Formats: sequence, structure tokens, C-alpha cells
Amino acid sequence: MTPGGGTASEPEALVVRVSGPTATVAHDGEEREARLVPRVPGGPAVAGDRVLLRPDPDTPVVVRVLPRRTVLERGDGHERRPRAVVANADLLIVVAAVADPPLRPRLLDRYLVAGEVGGLEGAVALTKTDLPHDSDEVGRVAARYRAIGVPVLAGCTRDPGFVAAVRELVDGRTAILAGHSGVGKSSLTRALTGVERAVGEISGKVRTGRHTTTDPRVIPVPGGGAVVDTAGVRTFHLPRMDRATLESGFPEIAAAAAGCRFRGCAHDGDAGCAVPGAVSPERLDAYRRMLADMR
Repeated sequence: MTPGGGTASEPEALVVRVSGPTATVAHDGEEREARLVPRVPGGPAVAGDRVLLRPDPDTPVVVRVLPRRTVLERGDGHERRPRAVVANADLLIVVAAVADPPLRPRLLDRYLVAGEVGGLEGAVALTKTDLPHDSDEVGRVAARYRAIGVPVLAGCTRDPGFVAAVRELVDGRTAILAGHSGVGKSSLTRALTGVERAVGEISGKVRTGRHTTTDPRVIPVPGGGAVVDTAGVRTFHLPRMDRATLESGFPEIAAAAAGCRFRGCAHDGDAGCAVPGAVSPERLDAYRRMLADMR
């Protein structure tokens, strides 16, 4: 067996990026292209996956995706089928601009739920603080997440102090950068790693960012750790999940729910519910909206 769990005949590798029928994989300190076979066991493969390879003189073949330690999933299609975006990361940093595009806490909540359900530690990075913005509203949003133990950093990607704080948060781990288009994920990736990624402009028509990053890619951070720069989105749908799973994505609601009078309380305003007053109204409203969306 090799140290990662593969064998000499089927070595283990890290998926750096997936693009169509091929993947860039890292093995023994080198990156190379590998072929993805349809319906690979454990797959389909995504960035961050550990996989087994069948060696080939020209192009190795991914023959198995190994079990995932963590996963960020989104809901795909009308039925919101779970679709993996990134595997085996440690931290999900939801990047949001305080202006241009405007701050949207509902998207932050959906990403944080997806991260919590997928076993990821959550954090928020608020960017573009050098632009005119409502500092009181930004302060209220930041306080809401800090109150439940989610780290919140604020600054701009041109500020070395902000970049250093994000690097300290990553702390040698693998971190996913996710959020709306145009909020500065690619600029932050470049500042953290020194690797150039496409950086686009903000769409003047709808004030949302244009997509600049397509396939998620694992990029090492000098000094240790890595970031995965994901494609910007205009919306992020959660996969279908039952009430108990959704509740687990709101740790403060799950903790308060232990005091509810009735087992299986939906926290919809029923008599004997212990949640209202114990959590922020905004987070409870977010939970109720997501629960209604699951029905």
C-alpha cells in the first residue's frame, strides 16, 4: 500500500480540477491530466477528491473515487438532486461584498447550511469595504454570524492586513472560497496564492458579477494549505433535505430546539416551541424560508 491508501498498481492521487471528461490530478508532487471514465465508482469526481488511478503510458485513468471526508453540495435541477461541488476541504469561506454587488445575507445562510451539513467549518469574508456602503447594516450582519461562532473578516483584497487575516484563518488547511459573482473571490485567491485567475467586471445591467471562474481548482497557498476558488453564482440552491437535516445546518436552532415541548417541532410558531427568542429573528426566518422551500 502507498501512504495515501492506494497500491503500486493503482496509486492514489488528488483531483486538482475537473474539466469535462478529464481531470488534473496531483501525484508524487507532479500534476498531470487523467481520463475520467463514465460512472466511475464513488463519483463523479470533483476538485478535492482522492482517487485511485490506473497507470497508462499516455494518460492515466481515474478508476475509483475514495470516500469523502467532507463535501460541499448544491441542489441540481428542478428536483434539487445533491451535486458535489468540492470534496475533502476543511473550511468554507463565504465571500460577500458589502457593495457592488450588494450584500445578500440569505445567500450567506444557504452556503453556511450547506457547509454545516457537509461537515465543513464556516466563515464569512466581507470584501470591498473601501467602497461606499451602509456600515451599520454591515455591522449588524457581521454581529449576527459572530454571535453563533462564525468568524467574520472584513476588508478589501488590496489590503495586506485583510489578506493576512484570511491566510491566518485558513491556517494550513484547505478552504473553499464561494459566493456571488463579482465579490472578489478570484482577487482574494490571487492575493493568497500568487496564482492568476480570471478577474471580471460587474454587470451594469443587473449589478451582479460576471462569471470569471468556471471549474473549481485546488490551489496551494505558499507556506501551507490550499484554497479552492469556485465559480461565482447568482443563486445557490440547497439540495433537498428533511427537516432534521436542515435544522442541523442551523446549530443554534438545533441547540434551542432541545427545549421544545413537542418532539419534531417545526419551529413554525407552534405552542411550546423554545426557539423564538432564543435565536436571531433573521436566522429563524431564514430557516423557515428554507423549510418551506423543501416542501
